[in-house]
Amino acid sequence: MTRIQISSVAASVIVSGIVWGLSVAFPAAVQAAEPQRGLTRAEVRADLEAWQRAGLAEYFRGDGGPDFSNREFQRRLEAYQATRAGAN
Repeated sequence: MTRIQISSVAASVIVSGIVWGLSVAFPAAVQAAEPQRGLTRAEVRADLEAWQRAGLAEYFRGDGGPDFSNREFQRRLEAYQATRAGAN
C-alpha cells in the first residue's frame, strides 16, 4: 500500500471508531436518528379508542388540563397504558 492509501485507511478506522464510540455513549441519540415506523390508521384508531375507553379524554377538555397528581387520573392513565402494552 502506498502512504496515501494507508492514511485513508487509518482515517476510516479512526472515524469508524469515533462513530461507534458516540453510538455507545449516546444510544438515545442514535435511536432518535433512526427512522420511525409510521402507525397504520387502524393502530391510531385503536389507540384513540383505548384513550377514550379509559376516560382520559375528559381530562383534556377546556384550557386547564389534567391534575397529574389526581389519583383517579393516575388510575385511568395506568388502565390506558396497560391496554396499550397488551396491544404491542
